[in-house]
Amino acid sequence: MNTVGRHVSGYRKPEPDAHERQLAFKTLLWLIVLIVCLIWVLTHSGCAHPLGNGLASLVGFGFVPIRIVCLLTADSE
Repeated sequence: MNTVGRHVSGYRKPEPDAHERQLAFKTLLWLIVLIVCLIWVLTHSGCAHPLGNGLASLVGFGFVPIRIVCLLTADSE
């Protein structure tokens, strides 16, 4: 009997929907981060909060869109 890939508790294949749900959760999470960053930038004065606005702009306009594109293109393989 071949026992490769088995464990004491048994071998369980992931559900086909698990990957899709995880992708949807990650995409939704990053979209929420993007919205929060945009709201911060649009509602706070740049002179009063220069570091906060700079960080929110960097995350909102740089890191989050790149991460969302990477998530969606990696799933297309």
